[in-house]
Amino acid sequence: MKKLSIDQVAELAFVSRSVVSRVLNNHKNVSDEARERVMKVVKEHNYQPSSIARGLATNKNYEIGIIAPRRCDEALGNGFWSILYLGIFEECIDKGYFVTLSPISTDKGAEINEHILGNKRLDGFILLTQEVSDFVINKIIEHEIPMVLVGHDEQHPKLNSIDVNNFSGVKKATNHLIELGHKKIGAIMATPEMKESMDRLNGYKEALEEASLPLSEQYISIDDYSQKHGYTIMKKWIREGMDLTAVVCMSDTLAMGALLALHEENVSVPAEFSVVGFDDLPIAQYTIPPLTTVHQPIYQKGKRAANMLVNQIENKDAPIVHDNLEAELIIRESTAPAPG
Repeated sequence: MKKLSIDQVAELAFVSRSVVSRVLNNHKNVSDEARERVMKVVKEHNYQPSSIARGLATNKNYEIGIIAPRRCDEALGNGFWSILYLGIFEECIDKGYFVTLSPISTDKGAEINEHILGNKRLDGFILLTQEVSDFVINKIIEHEIPMVLVGHDEQHPKLNSIDVNNFSGVKKATNHLIELGHKKIGAIMATPEMKESMDRLNGYKEALEEASLPLSEQYISIDDYSQKHGYTIMKKWIREGMDLTAVVCMSDTLAMGALLALHEENVSVPAEFSVVGFDDLPIAQYTIPPLTTVHQPIYQKGKRAANMLVNQIENKDAPIVHDNLEAELIIRESTAPAPG
């Protein structure tokens, strides 16, 4: 069947080209009779409007940009981001938007301004991590382009944002270890400059405080979310004769690094040492042993971010939303009662 043009749809439906455009973009100023005729032609001929035609009719390009950190462990190599991107991509496809992914480095300011922000081609942006938002957010605000933050930013309360409840998620993980009888529990985390990191750290601290357990700053390690960080610090603790019996890792990648270090140092998990992660990546159930972790709905987080942005693009008066998705503890085999 030959693909129709918008003019041919108008001719077959006995309406003007502008009426077809209004129907396709769900404008209210169309009679029910005209809408019914247009939709009948659209369905019979499986008509799909081109993005160029839609753009001319609505003054939109139907394309959004994801700005992500350019770090080997973050942008594409970490399973977390792949799942998040999938949620964003599939929601955008459902809404009729194309997606551009731009991993950035903070030493490329001029190029970012020219190629990402200066061409007026994108209808909106999804910013991943506070590292990215700190770098480009003011420029995007200057251009008055809609945006959504993945991760809350208290400095920008008038911007839509989506995140998981990091505080309660880590508190659940820490309480799980406390209930198993662990009294000396370490924490491996990323930079406290990010709100999500501070929320996770505070969840860990509150659980210890409520249980009247000691908090030792020497057993809180701060760096990044990489496997290397989890591996390196766990090796260091073991070789220094740590008296911990468990650790809360603020990501599954950190936990995987810690598990490898424990294995290499012949520390049995969970008989001698318990490990909890955060994220519940698909690979977490296939580690040795399978990882107890905090599940966050990563895919839904991406879908919700895309939905919020499209809603903002298409409805300038949409209210500002700060969504918090709930985190759930998934108990597997990397945790057990404290030794002795």
